[in-house]
Amino acid sequence: MAGQGEAEVCPPVNSILMSGLWLTEGLNIEDINQFMFSVLIMQTLVILGVTLILAHVIKPYGQPHIVAELLSGIVLGPTAIGRISYRSTYVEVGAERLETPVLKSISKFIFPDTSSAMTQAIGFFGLIYYVFLIAVEIDVRAVKATGKKVLAVSAAGVFLPMLVTAFAIAIFPLPAPMANSSFKPSRTDQFAFALLLASALSVTSFPILARVLAEVKIPNPEVGQVVLPAAMIGNVVIWVVLAVLFAFTGPANESAAPMWMVLAGAAFVLVCVYVIRPLLNWLVRKTPDGEPVNNVYMGLVLILVLAAALVSSVIGFHPVFGALVLGLTAPKGKLTSSLVERLDSFVIGFMLPFLVIMSGVDTDVFSILTPAKNEPAFYLFWLICAVVVATLAKVAGSVFILSMYSMPCSQGMSLGVLMNTMGPAEIIILNMGKHTILRSRFNLINLHALNTLPSLIEQVFNKKIHTMLLVASLVSTVMVAPLVAAFNRKSSHLVVYKQRSLQLAVQDTDLRVVACIHTIRNVPSIVSLLQLSNPSNQSRLLLYAVHLVELTSRTPPMLMVHDAFTSRESIGGPADHVHSEQIISAIEKYQKEAPNACVTPITAISPFSSMFNDICNVAESCRATLIILPFHKMLTVDGEMEDINYSIRTVNEDVLADSPCSVAILVDRGLSDTSRFANAGLHVGLLFFGGPDDREALLLACRFVDHPGVELTVIRFVPSGLEDRPTADMISAKAEQLLDNEYIREFRIRYASDTSVMYVEKVVSDCTETVAAIRSMDVVQDLYVVGRSCGGDSPLVAGMIEFTEYPELGPIGDYLVSADFPTTVSLLVVQQHVGEGRAWGSREGGSGRKKRSLRRDGYMSTIWDRTT
Repeated sequence: MAGQGEAEVCPPVNSILMSGLWLTEGLNIEDINQFMFSVLIMQTLVILGVTLILAHVIKPYGQPHIVAELLSGIVLGPTAIGRISYRSTYVEVGAERLETPVLKSISKFIFPDTSSAMTQAIGFFGLIYYVFLIAVEIDVRAVKATGKKVLAVSAAGVFLPMLVTAFAIAIFPLPAPMANSSFKPSRTDQFAFALLLASALSVTSFPILARVLAEVKIPNPEVGQVVLPAAMIGNVVIWVVLAVLFAFTGPANESAAPMWMVLAGAAFVLVCVYVIRPLLNWLVRKTPDGEPVNNVYMGLVLILVLAAALVSSVIGFHPVFGALVLGLTAPKGKLTSSLVERLDSFVIGFMLPFLVIMSGVDTDVFSILTPAKNEPAFYLFWLICAVVVATLAKVAGSVFILSMYSMPCSQGMSLGVLMNTMGPAEIIILNMGKHTILRSRFNLINLHALNTLPSLIEQVFNKKIHTMLLVASLVSTVMVAPLVAAFNRKSSHLVVYKQRSLQLAVQDTDLRVVACIHTIRNVPSIVSLLQLSNPSNQSRLLLYAVHLVELTSRTPPMLMVHDAFTSRESIGGPADHVHSEQIISAIEKYQKEAPNACVTPITAISPFSSMFNDICNVAESCRATLIILPFHKMLTVDGEMEDINYSIRTVNEDVLADSPCSVAILVDRGLSDTSRFANAGLHVGLLFFGGPDDREALLLACRFVDHPGVELTVIRFVPSGLEDRPTADMISAKAEQLLDNEYIREFRIRYASDTSVMYVEKVVSDCTETVAAIRSMDVVQDLYVVGRSCGGDSPLVAGMIEFTEYPELGPIGDYLVSADFPTTVSLLVVQQHVGEGRAWGSREGGSGRKKRSLRRDGYMSTIWDRTT
């Protein structure tokens, strides 16, 4: 070792691999950041580790993972870790190293300046592939299905704020910083500065927005259906417009450059549509059905993505533009689906965080408080004013444009908040934008013209502006969840209609049903149940079959009504549209077999946390009387019940709590076998305990009787007495019992001569006798229909409630699907709509319930309309 003050040869800077501390003479632990591979591993460990810790900390507050990445960049930069120093044993002076103790920043040790280009390159690779993954799951025809609303939202949420902000910057004393910090720009430089800053403040980061939508609960699906396509359109247009506009700032002898840029861009799009797309279709056709996609084919697509990014960069656009165009034009199918499944976690979890975090590593948040050299007075204040103007312009534009479509102000405010989502990727792109655009354009045409570029090429934004944009990006993303929740709290807008239950339905009117489908396995049992409803000319079945697709980090939320002109490939991602095609085909086949049924296929894409909103909104808009939900478990080959997706149970519970109409949960344990209709018929058993839910179940079962292959058995459980009840409860119970008696009496009169209907009464006193009576029934039923509440707090089921495993099925329904019940039967659990605020097992007072029941009943109307 050299003595203190003696020069010592440094280890080779920017070498790839190190030989180890013991094999390299004069090497110590501090030299690890002189080797690029070691630096990359160290940075990866730190970035992923800190991000996971912060993500765990902010998760209880409902914040998306991207917030953890933004915070990690700030924490690992000079704002936090960078302020911590360690004592180094040497100092580097040129190519020599002097053994002189000196303080060094931990942040610079982890992220040395020599690694900046490498880490940002990895991040941009991740951004290119991530944008491709987003685009490959967005069919252009799906965007068209939303009509002109997307274009209007894009114009009001991106371009209008951009013009307003640019005008504000022109009025405010906000001169361009300039490379020499003179703050004395020329007109050309100031124009470019205003345009770029307005673009950075107005553009919505659709890659970041896609991740926010996938993790943050958006109560209004209408907002999610338009915001991502609108942001995507805004991004693309701004990239193209900036590229073309800055092409005009070149020398006069290069005036044809904008035209060549536009023509080259158009040619690139045409090549993607008419050359690349047929090529990918040919690769898909070469893959047999049921076989995995050849790895060579997927490798070819990965190469095409990079080639598209390179061509886009050479033309003069940002490389992301090329990946976006290729993704939009790529056919949706097995090839792209396999790519998404393999790349998704790696790109989002490993590559993309490098870009997000590196934007904050070189940023000191506290530096914005320190005035720069020659900086005008109140420069930070006017910069904040520009940010506020852009934010308010987006919110105001969103509220205005949605009001034109008769949407409430709360949804406009939510849309404005989402449109304010900024991303560090957009900041970096715009910060590099003019340099990249101009350099690409002149590299393509005339390299010596670079000497005549304006001075702003060297520095569009100074550190203060870049830091301000980064802080604005973090704040806007953090505020999405709480603001959207605040704007939509207690803002339900129900459609006014009366037929929200079978009891309130008018006689001989169409029955409107919303049937929810998660997988193709739900379809046979749903179709079998619909066949039981036996629609007629007097009472048609209007079916709204809703295919529920889980929102991914790239798929835009949408609510799509299908018709003959709607592409089924536009449903969700490549893995979803195949299932949707099978589901829609099966539903359409049912419509052909049932001439009195009118089917409307709908696809709803949303996260499970807000999927119930889509269901309830569809039910509201179509004025549904009944919603059919599949149970979250299905029968396996060995007779056991397996979970399809546990999140489906949460969806069912939310629908039961907030449904605008009656709800039925279908537990399929053999109902999908339609062959029994043609052979031995279907035995339906109704267990009647009393109460609103049981009366609704009785009305639904009465529709099944008209089917020629159905035999209905109604078993009424009658309590042995009411003596043990308190006085108030006894009065209420007697009022309910009077209504039950009226329903049963009319039912027996109506079907007295029908040999396919049987009525039985069983007198029981407690839940033990109830269970024994159910187990002792002679006739084995194929389908049981029960009410969810089963008489509320009736003593006949009171002891069963505390042992209920699935409260959404009620105590009797839970018992029928449990292992304690000796036979395997399908189950339909019915809950009647009684208005807002109904809890499980609750019971309205007798007068209120009786008043509601005095309206006309759709199927036994003689009870309540004796004048007709």
